[in-house]
Amino acid sequence: MKTYKGSCHCGQVKFEVQTDLTTASSCNCSLCRRKGSIHHRVAADRFTLVTGKESLTLYQFGTKTAKHFFCRHCGIYPFHHPRIAPEMVSINLRCLDDFELESAAIEIAKFDGKNWL
Repeated sequence: MKTYKGSCHCGQVKFEVQTDLTTASSCNCSLCRRKGSIHHRVAADRFTLVTGKESLTLYQFGTKTAKHFFCRHCGIYPFHHPRIAPEMVSINLRCLDDFELESAAIEIAKFDGKNWL
């Protein structure tokens, strides 16, 4: 297991996550397809918000179970608590500072959030 560091664009929000990055998911729900994020879910005890709690803005819609967090300064979405598993943290792999998604040997599953009830 490796520790990865991530952040929003302006650096106000910084986090660390301990995980093995072998799988991820791409969701086509109305929000995720617009954000263009690639998700990797971890247990909450493997996620640490290092700085920027005060810089986060919460967005919720629909059932209001999921908690989507955005940096209020730069607008970047670094992570959320998914509706399917609200006790987990789903990080946006595109926000990791020390991970290259384009060259990674990682399986990206497609999740049909558009038609998920």
